Formats: sequence, structure tokens, C-alpha cells
Amino acid sequence: MLQKAPEHAPGGDAETDQATDDALYCGACRHLVTRGRWRLSVNGHEHTFFNPAGRVFTVLCFSDAPGAADQGEPTDEFTWFKGYDWNFALCRGCGDHLGWRFTGTATPPLFFGLIKPKLATAP
Repeated sequence: MLQKAPEHAPGGDAETDQATDDALYCGACRHLVTRGRWRLSVNGHEHTFFNPAGRVFTVLCFSDAPGAADQGEPTDEFTWFKGYDWNFALCRGCGDHLGWRFTGTATPPLFFGLIKPKLATAP
């Protein structure tokens, strides 16, 4: 479960606590989406892909993204990760398209590919 970092933790100060927080937020509404500690390597952590329309995306892989809701039926059409089906991952705060949720029979069986420029490090 995602938790917001406390503004002030015992024994530390707010500035230090924020500097070490690894939270990643929706760039549009600042809803908490995932955390840096959930970074995942699926043939690397960062990838650059294009979709059938020719749009280019820089995608970061995460094992979990509780702030993103999956939408649509999973499909393997034009998948970027062999053996994985995908569906859309939308911000639970504003509904913005943040990336894709991938499911498959390989390890890991589920991960999120989130669009790098759609993520923010500050709330």
C-alpha cells in the first residue's frame, strides 16, 4: 500500500526526509503513483519504444504502481515485451494515461511500464 512520507519524522528534519523520499507522482495532478524502490529490470529498467502510430515513449518499469488503475482488456497486439499482454495504466487521481500494465507467464508475471515524462518527483 502506498503511503505518503511524513512531513517530519522523529529524529530527522522535514528537508532531509523529503530528500530521501523515493515517491513518484503523476505529473498532471501530483497523485502518488509509485516509488523508486519498486524499479524493476525487464531487459533493463528504461526503454524507448514507438507505438503503431509512430509516437515514441520512454518507459520505466516498476513492480507495482498502486496509484495507477489498469483499464481495458489485456492484449498482446504490438506488445513491447515478448510473452506479455498489456492494457492501459491511468492515474487514479486524474485519469491521465501514465503507461501500461503488463501481464504474462514469465517472471515477473506483472509489472508496469510508466511513461518517464509523465512522472514527477515532487508533489
